[in-house]
Amino acid sequence: MTAGLTRRAFLAAAATLPLGRAMGGARQVPTTPRTADVVVVGGGPAAYAAVFRLAQFPDLTILLIDDVVPWQPRDTDTVATSIADLPPFVRGHEACFAAWRDRGNDGWGYADVVPFFKRLERYEAGASDTRGGSGPLSVRHCWDPNAGHRAFLMAAVPAGFRQDSRHDFNGPRSQGVAGYYQKAALDDRPHTFEEALLGPVRARVSRLSGGHVGRLVMSGTRAVGVEYVTTRSRAVIGATRAVLLCGDPVRTAQLLMLSGVGPADQLRALGVPVVVDLAGVGRNLHDQIRVPLRYQSRQALAPSTVSAGMFTVSLAASPPDLQLDLITPSPGDALEIGIDVRLVRPASRGQVTLATANAADAPVVSMSALSAAPDVTALAQGVRLGRLVMTGTPFDPLRGDETAATAAAQHTSALEQAVRALMTPCGHRAGTCAMGPRPGDGAVVDARLAVHGVQALLVAGTAVMPEVVNAPPAAAALMIGDRSAEFVLAGPAPNA
Repeated sequence: MTAGLTRRAFLAAAATLPLGRAMGGARQVPTTPRTADVVVVGGGPAAYAAVFRLAQFPDLTILLIDDVVPWQPRDTDTVATSIADLPPFVRGHEACFAAWRDRGNDGWGYADVVPFFKRLERYEAGASDTRGGSGPLSVRHCWDPNAGHRAFLMAAVPAGFRQDSRHDFNGPRSQGVAGYYQKAALDDRPHTFEEALLGPVRARVSRLSGGHVGRLVMSGTRAVGVEYVTTRSRAVIGATRAVLLCGDPVRTAQLLMLSGVGPADQLRALGVPVVVDLAGVGRNLHDQIRVPLRYQSRQALAPSTVSAGMFTVSLAASPPDLQLDLITPSPGDALEIGIDVRLVRPASRGQVTLATANAADAPVVSMSALSAAPDVTALAQGVRLGRLVMTGTPFDPLRGDETAATAAAQHTSALEQAVRALMTPCGHRAGTCAMGPRPGDGAVVDARLAVHGVQALLVAGTAVMPEVVNAPPAAAALMIGDRSAEFVLAGPAPNA
């Protein structure tokens, strides 16, 4: 990235955009193109973390665009109205980050990323070698377990696991320990990423809502801004320093392809001018998968903010590829208790391709979930492990018969068939702009999160994960967003 963009270059690039009518048929409302040093696209964890860090520099102008299109998938795990509904806040096993580093992404090993995790969090137990004590996001334990949570920990031991109600799931190697997850909570309520990260810097950041990005504005192979579309207008917004894409992996891949960055043959077939032929854009798509194991519940359980679970291996995986989460009856729901078996390290890979050259039209998403046989085998083993825990004697007062959905699936073939029938995606999509040193191997961004072959364009969030971390990925997405701000400020690598 160069230090800035000339007005002549920006206007020349903007003039190539079709500004006659906006999406939905409304006539263009003339506007003077706006500019910012950095334009951040997306409204998720990585975007908030990047904006928070960029806003520490008072001379930098920042624009955050809440990019929302009608088809855009939502990560339901990020929406909670109470601490009880919050997902676990877990970074992932150290081996996940070592695997990123070993793909040629220098600076992404566990020791490299820990400082960024630490500076984001305010852990209730205070700072340590691996935990942060003064960051913007409050992370804490929950200490009001009910009978179901206590039974889960006690039943884990005869099933071959350890139990520790105070286990730190955010340590480097959480494996085989049943405990109570930490959550992003402040006092008696959820501490949302928006409140924690955007709230303190809101006065320093401009924000656009109610529309979406149609495409990036390119000057040659440099990103110089974005086209912003609402139902009434279409405007060009300049980015003099960088554009940072932090959206959902499917949406991020679509935006790159609409802007001419992606598989050349696909782009030409839709009439999209090719800026950089980058075959990996949209590939490597994957999501964590959930299979429910349920039993009839003998009694209602007391309300609690606790979520209990563990990470373990299916057969010989490293790091752990399964997350087993206790599910207890909720008021108004069917009286069922059980375990959600989550495959957190899937081998199956899908792809995103363009359906049309219009950002308002959903792209074609082929998840190919469970297309890799080891994923089915892992989930079937996870159900078996869940049964070991749930049929332990500590659950006897709480648990009745296994529900019909899985009860008859005892032998391997029947269990694998049940896994295929019951599986649902977790909404933790990743990988469509994978990080790596060689575009020929499918990489889209380099180790500094810069898009290969494009200047002043970076991607952050789960989209850049070559393999999703073996945990809910929001915590890792925050870390990636935080790091992306430093890469924006530092500019390109000296040999770029």
